[in-house]
Amino acid sequence: MELDGLVAVVTGAGRGLGRAIAERFFAEGARVVVWDVDGDAAAEAAARLDSHGTAVLGAPVDVTSESAVDRAVSETLARFGRLDVLVNNAGISRHRPIDEMTVEMFESVMRVHVTGTFICCRAAVPAMRRQRRGKIVNVSSLAARTGRPGVGVNYAAAKAAMIGLTQTLARELGDAGIYVNAIAPGPILTDQTRQYAPELFAAWNAGRAVPRDGTPADVADAALFLASRRSDWITGATLDVNGGILIR
Repeated sequence: MELDGLVAVVTGAGRGLGRAIAERFFAEGARVVVWDVDGDAAAEAAARLDSHGTAVLGAPVDVTSESAVDRAVSETLARFGRLDVLVNNAGISRHRPIDEMTVEMFESVMRVHVTGTFICCRAAVPAMRRQRRGKIVNVSSLAARTGRPGVGVNYAAAKAAMIGLTQTLARELGDAGIYVNAIAPGPILTDQTRQYAPELFAAWNAGRAVPRDGTPADVADAALFLASRRSDWITGATLDVNGGILIR
């Protein structure tokens, strides 16, 4: 199994893409730590993965809280003794045209995606340094690569900042054996995206080369690759997972 014996933290894993990633990692032998701001969702996802609770830990974690993240990392190390993989997937979206967007709307999205990713990386890196190895996977978005209708400047800016953070951390941490990469998914069919009008989802997919819709499993497989030893000559990269919407 690709992740046999490794310990992986996945943020925002109570549902959607994060949950799919956690499930894929567990199936590949990892001991998985499910973080979500919704504690009930985290606990339910963890219980579904491992009803015995021996290989999975669920925790209510607000990634924008330094104390909550530091405490959750300490709990992970106390429980499993190591931290090998961190997937920064937690995120929110507050779509509005710019003339309707408040500063609070803009900053709240930036705080979860960018500050939250920074806080989680900072908390995880010391354990990875001690091990002389680690994998960090940041879930960005196609919105960071090219403007999409109805996405919102706050979300696009936040996801673009995550790519810059990824590239800089990759250079900073490479000599410690820590790899840092990002995934930029295109439109993915999830409970959240199904809430949007079909014509908006179709507009997001304009120009796609592959006719089928993207699924959480597509993103989970990409995360697995970047978390495994198969990607050991890759760092500072952003893997586009979008069915060919962006080809360049």
